[in-house]
Amino acid sequence: MADETNEPIRRGRGLRILVPPAQDAGEPPPPNNDIVRGRGLRLSPAASTVQTATARTVNGPLRYLRVGEGPPLIAVHGFGASSCLWREVLSGLADIRTGYAIDLPGCGESPARSTAPTLATLADEVIAFADAMGLRRFDLIGHALGAGVAAVVAATRPARVGHVILTSFGVRTTTPDALALALARTPFDIFLGLARPAINTWAGWALGSPLTSQLMAAWLLAGPPADPACWDAYLADHARADGRMYVTMQTMTADPILKSRLQSIKAPALVIGGQDDRIIRPGEVRAAKALIPAAKVEFIPACGHLPPIEHPVEYQRLVREGLVG
Repeated sequence: MADETNEPIRRGRGLRILVPPAQDAGEPPPPNNDIVRGRGLRLSPAASTVQTATARTVNGPLRYLRVGEGPPLIAVHGFGASSCLWREVLSGLADIRTGYAIDLPGCGESPARSTAPTLATLADEVIAFADAMGLRRFDLIGHALGAGVAAVVAATRPARVGHVILTSFGVRTTTPDALALALARTPFDIFLGLARPAINTWAGWALGSPLTSQLMAAWLLAGPPADPACWDAYLADHARADGRMYVTMQTMTADPILKSRLQSIKAPALVIGGQDDRIIRPGEVRAAKALIPAAKVEFIPACGHLPPIEHPVEYQRLVREGLVG
């Protein structure tokens, strides 16, 4: 595993929490005894230090960030995002969890694999990461496609998962278009793999356009992002994401194993949706919740598809309650 780097946490536009110089890799962090929550927030420098590194798994390298103290929580992003999506969320939970946010293959700083991603292979990537980090038991949180991956992990490795939180995730009763794409995805995967350099060049130009940003915001967000820096990073990550992940996201609702996997989840589960999500409608969120035996559902008002960016404070509150409840 590569040496970890420590970075100061930036919150919003006006607050910067400074941290002391990084400790040696083998030196344990000091106890976290100075978390104060109420009207103000004071984070322990040890707990709030974000470390980034690369895990060497049996499947290949995975870039990740780590922050906090306590039982492990693995965060899995959706298509077009990266571990950056979870940075502020995990920093806000640093007093109760050691958060690990991974870049899935072909996203962020993790290289794409030679084979096309599926829910099963991506779930295997999460397990391989946990094994490489020595995490025998952990909680899971996922967004969109990452929520589907987290659900498969929770269903297939019940002894290893404590709590699971699924965000902007749902199931559909009729998905003929997705089923057709699932059956014919091989040529799409081959084309997207061969054309990736050209697509990345075009996407980098297109997503850098203010007009594209406005169009994506209108589709994904219900209002202005509460965290503009995270939104900008989200757009930048989209420009370099493996297009085959998009096919996986589109075919997820038609994956024959998904619904059966949801019914097999034994861990306490929380499903969080945006009340105004245009991608995953509230009815689809409720349909997913209904399939999970021990699940609760919460909706964030005036929120679209990206709760960690649109309503980070409310989202962190719900996640915290889901983890300790």
